[in-house]
Amino acid sequence: MPARAGDALPLAARDFTLTRLLAAPRDLVFRSFVEPERMRQWWVPRGFTMMSCKLDLREGGAWRMTIRDDDTGSLQTEVGVYREICAPERLAFTHAWVRANGTLTQQTLVTATFSEQGARTRVTFRQEDFATAAACQSHEEGWGVSLDQLVGYVAGH
Repeated sequence: MPARAGDALPLAARDFTLTRLLAAPRDLVFRSFVEPERMRQWWVPRGFTMMSCKLDLREGGAWRMTIRDDDTGSLQTEVGVYREICAPERLAFTHAWVRANGTLTQQTLVTATFSEQGARTRVTFRQEDFATAAACQSHEEGWGVSLDQLVGYVAGH
């Protein structure tokens, strides 16, 4: 039976999980998620530049990042709050975009886990609670590119 307007989205349409195996120690990979100078090297998808990144790296602390679309020059701001910081095993934070009128998009939850696999690190990246399947798919594609960039970044360090 087709979904009706107002029906809850199926869970699969509202979350995604990505994994990557990185040729780097877990501590370096974790720091790449929490140190702005490292984040600048991989966090934003191709075609975007990180303009600013402010982190209050503690549970309950806020983070804020502004990125620029290199083609149009338009700026986008993303914000969130750290929910869990368990270095170097786990990181959880909320994520939302700031709209032009100053309101926020629906907040999602991001959880990244970092497990040692010999001399490598497996990153499991999950984002959940999207308002729409399209928003979920867009973020999955964007984070997929960013995580691929992370693989290359840490391999060079």
